[in-house]
Amino acid sequence: MNPHHRVMVLAGAVLVVAYGALAPRKTWVRVESSPGNPVQRIVLESRSLFGLERHAWGGRVEGADVWGNGREGFFLAPTAPVQVRVRAWPRFVSQLMVYPIIGSPGMALLEQGDREAFRTWFVGILEQQLEAPSNAWEPAQRDCAGLLRFAFREAWGPHTEAWRDRVGFQGSPAASDPSLSMGGPWRRAFPTPDGWRPFAKGAFLRRLACVSLGRELSEARPGDLIFFARGGAHASPDHAMAFVRPDADGQPVLLYHTGPEGFGQSGEVRRVRLDELTHHPDPEFRPLPENPSFLGVYRWKILVDSPVSGS
Repeated sequence: MNPHHRVMVLAGAVLVVAYGALAPRKTWVRVESSPGNPVQRIVLESRSLFGLERHAWGGRVEGADVWGNGREGFFLAPTAPVQVRVRAWPRFVSQLMVYPIIGSPGMALLEQGDREAFRTWFVGILEQQLEAPSNAWEPAQRDCAGLLRFAFREAWGPHTEAWRDRVGFQGSPAASDPSLSMGGPWRRAFPTPDGWRPFAKGAFLRRLACVSLGRELSEARPGDLIFFARGGAHASPDHAMAFVRPDADGQPVLLYHTGPEGFGQSGEVRRVRLDELTHHPDPEFRPLPENPSFLGVYRWKILVDSPVSGS
């Protein structure tokens, strides 16, 4: 056999071995979930011709709003039972039902008094940031989503003198504290695709920690939120604001953090009346139904009347 033929044979053998090691021969799918976390993961795995286990090729999920990919898994947080079709190379097709995680511990505050106490503290802590950011609010977390996370976390209490000194909260107590027995994992974390975590970006706050109230601003109460996404409803949220106490004339007021405003500029917390915001110089930041960048009004899940699992 001449050298050229030997090279061709060797190359062919390498391709056969690689194909046998990598190409899926059998594929299977499973759904992973954990108590209290509304996010579930669809995992696609396969076994190659040589018996090696690996992720499936060309995986995709149809029939539900998912994110992710075949390598890391497909994530979803359904609010109702949904039938999905899972496909992978070469001819794998599987249909399965995915059910929402309902009734998990801590998914809602069940007592009206606790909900109102949390709402009042959340608003009070937000308003305190207008005067000066709390030393307990990490500088690296100072953006619009970070403002919401900070006030949410600190609203639980207990709001003792030691807490007031740490956070720099001035004035009289905003309300009684939410009951220690309420809230479950919400007291320390937010639901994310990776489980309950202290940090959750704005997209996960909107999708997993809140419920949608629609696009009518009249539905909002102090403590509720609005989200914007430049690029329309299917883009990731890039700005959030919170309703606080109205002005003396009853006009709704919102607070937000500007986010970094250039090199070395950390930004600041600002207040804006709703009537001013509806005439914002940038049309994409006007909370109007005809604005596709306005994603609507949202409420924290722990402030709804009954346990829910998605939005």
